[in-house]
Amino acid sequence: MVGRRTWVAIKLSAMVPDAESLRRFSKYLVDNRVQTIPPVAFPGCPLPTDLDVLAVPSKATTTLTEADVTALVELRQDLVIICTRAKERGVRLIFDAEYSWYEPAIDAYTLDMMRRFNKLPVKRTSWLARATKTQLEPPEVQPLIYATYQAYLRRTPEYLAQSIAAARKEGYSLGVKLVRGAYHPHELVAHPATTATADASLASPSTSTSLSISPDPVPPVWIVKADTDARYNACVRRLVEAVREDVASGAGGQPAIGVLFGTHNWESAGLIVEELVRQGLAESVGEAGGVVSVQDEVAERVTLGQLYGMAVALTGHLVDRIRSSSPFVIKYIPYGRLSEVMPYLSRRAIENKSVLGNGGAVDERQRAAAEIWARIFG
Repeated sequence: MVGRRTWVAIKLSAMVPDAESLRRFSKYLVDNRVQTIPPVAFPGCPLPTDLDVLAVPSKATTTLTEADVTALVELRQDLVIICTRAKERGVRLIFDAEYSWYEPAIDAYTLDMMRRFNKLPVKRTSWLARATKTQLEPPEVQPLIYATYQAYLRRTPEYLAQSIAAARKEGYSLGVKLVRGAYHPHELVAHPATTATADASLASPSTSTSLSISPDPVPPVWIVKADTDARYNACVRRLVEAVREDVASGAGGQPAIGVLFGTHNWESAGLIVEELVRQGLAESVGEAGGVVSVQDEVAERVTLGQLYGMAVALTGHLVDRIRSSSPFVIKYIPYGRLSEVMPYLSRRAIENKSVLGNGGAVDERQRAAAEIWARIFG
């Protein structure tokens, strides 16, 4: 499957009859989940036992309704069907992150699917066994399942560290989509500590403090964007390091980690490329800041992505700069009726307003106009 770059993102809140089922299940997990060591800030860190309660729903009757349990059990069954089909077709699945009050439940399902479908084969010591396996079984896409890590959440650095450790210990491939996060205004409005000072005009009218399930005295997101930027870049360095460690392990075969860096930020995109070069996973060709050649085994583990229609100049810059055996930069295309995708696109616009500030929006319009002129008049 070398070079395969087909991805599909799924949104769990759209897969249940009532998204409140996810919120109530998240509340149950927050109240009953065993805390990890070191502790992870809300929304916490998922555990393999999170979904066990669905087999014994009587343990959660004070939090979950009978309809909730039915919906949650069916969601798990549906995800198995979807993931099985994705495995057959070699399509990577991204489990989208959402509001923090859904995240404990989303994390639980993502981990469950990851442990099932990203399981790495036991290393074979016999050369005959390895050769037989190669002949009989085509290579699988790994990681198949990707979890989304939001850098604006205070928990993310420690959560990411524990995720890497757990995947290595349990023998499954860790799929990571790293983003900054798209629900910042909603999180501030929903949390009691910041609802009075947050700009409610940027959040959904339905957002209120009644939605928050965080037990922490501070909101789950960083207040200042600079803090989010710093955590995103710190996670970039740690993830590139994890990729280097996986490549250096010499195990061959399927990757034990895969990373999709979702960013419209020039600085972060540049840092990703610089870290690949600094850590020996890519090689500069010519002058500094110029063309970079990425190793084949790295290109199978690392991808950069931007939303279709946004940061076109950045995408073009990366395509021109990166040389690899498989597509290194992808575009993310929301699909559906306009009424269905507009809320998503509006969140992306709010999320990227800092990128489009300081003349960025003017530059984007000028580039778009130049591209239209070139396509019409040559």
